[in-house]
Amino acid sequence: MRHGYTNDTTRDGASVAKTYAGPGATGRCAVERKVLTSLAGLLPVPAVRGGDAETLVVEFVSGRHGQDLMGAGFAREILSGCGRFLRHLHSIDPVPVLGLASRGEVIVHGDFGPNNVLFAEDGFAVSAVLDWEFCHLGAPVEDLAWCEWIVRAHHPQARAELPSLFAAYGRTPAWADRQDSMVRRCAQLEQFCREWDPAGGGVEMWIERGRQASAWRP
Repeated sequence: MRHGYTNDTTRDGASVAKTYAGPGATGRCAVERKVLTSLAGLLPVPAVRGGDAETLVVEFVSGRHGQDLMGAGFAREILSGCGRFLRHLHSIDPVPVLGLASRGEVIVHGDFGPNNVLFAEDGFAVSAVLDWEFCHLGAPVEDLAWCEWIVRAHHPQARAELPSLFAAYGRTPAWADRQDSMVRRCAQLEQFCREWDPAGGGVEMWIERGRQASAWRP
């Protein structure tokens, strides 16, 4: 399917099968299955239909992809929707989602941005948030900063609309904290690529992306 990167994602009628690849594939599959099951009814997430140790089958959710809408000139609406979703996510008691790695104050999606959000066909309500395999307990700034990274790296023309994200969330973390979180996440993804394919292009790509994030200014 379009917009799938790390894993192999295919659709068969009303279901989507996601087969995990790379380091810790079975663990990431287990995390996403647990998170989607735990958050069902609390947040707009796809329902789990089945799967095995390295494949997760979920319902197909229709909607307009946030990344496409960003490119179509709806950055303010999309970032406002992202901010509202994160405010809701971070307000949920993490106890029902126990078993996530590490300690922290909120449930962190781990790869949050317009790239993983679907919006309603007839408006800008969030219809589903996808790809929870890196979900963990952590600090709110992690999701906010990564959403900002997605905008700065892939939609630089929409950078002026970033205040909409923080306004909808209700708080703007300090720039130093956001930048530090972005740089650390780039380093984590560099390590992920290094474990998967040390000679592959992913390692250098994330090194360069980390350098770029370090050089950004608010």
